[in-house]
Amino acid sequence: MTIACLFVLLFVLMFLGMPIAIALGLSSLLTLPFFGHDSLASLALTLFETADHFTLPAPPFSLLPVAFPPPP
Repeated sequence: MTIACLFVLLFVLMFLGMPIAIALGLSSLLTLPFFGHDSLASLALTLFETADHFTLPAPPFSLLPVAFPPPP
């Protein structure tokens, strides 16, 4: 039931024209209070503690040179 609610909310938000990144975050933040066992304060603390890991920004920064190749 949780997964179904999450995907329905995600697709509804994307259908309304919201960007995918914001729709992903908002749908998960709206699903957690109803189906999660943890509080939002513990979620915020976990996100804040894991933000300084270097594996988080590594994929976007490795794809950036591919998006903008040097001129010939």
